[in-house]
Amino acid sequence: MPPSTSPLRLGLTGGIGSGKSTVAEIWRRAGHRVIDLDAHSRRVLDVPGDGVEAAVARFGEEFRGSGGTIDRAAMARLVFADPAARGDLERIVLTRVDTAVAEEEVAAASAGEPLVVHDSPLLLEKGREAEYAAVVVVLARREDRIERVVRDRGRDRGYVESIMAAQVTDLERIRRADRLILNTAGRDALERRSLHALAAALGALGALEDSALR
Repeated sequence: MPPSTSPLRLGLTGGIGSGKSTVAEIWRRAGHRVIDLDAHSRRVLDVPGDGVEAAVARFGEEFRGSGGTIDRAAMARLVFADPAARGDLERIVLTRVDTAVAEEEVAAASAGEPLVVHDSPLLLEKGREAEYAAVVVVLARREDRIERVVRDRGRDRGYVESIMAAQVTDLERIRRADRLILNTAGRDALERRSLHALAAALGALGALEDSALR
């Protein structure tokens, strides 16, 4: 029998190095289903299968890596120089991501889960906030974000700044968010703020009883 109700859908987003993934893990440990859209996106090109074959059919065998996945470096050089190619790749990836996310949401509904969170780094950049009951944004200081990515991901400052330049500004995030989480005071404070923001968002929507968050 199909599920009678769908879970409430919340969007979680933030710029590179903001701590969004940490917030997602805090909410996951609190018992909520968090769907990692970035992980689904990577899987399309990093795991041999339909997504890889669609990309190779569109761009050519020279973009197939030695392990049967997509040669990301070669693909990046192409799509950053060719907007049409970038649009085609996004369609290949996003179509499959949407399918995978829909399957997770069906599973959540079948299990009677009242909430699903979409951990989506490009939620605002893609203009998808209308798909969510509420959008929660994680904010952090610019220099803290750069330092975090350089330290934890081994990237250089120029790389981080180029990603930041391609994302929406913090002022735009503030304008479009329903709730904000400030990642400015360490892990313990971030955990408290994350759980409070989630409870406040759900309370404002009248979606769940307080006991469901404990």
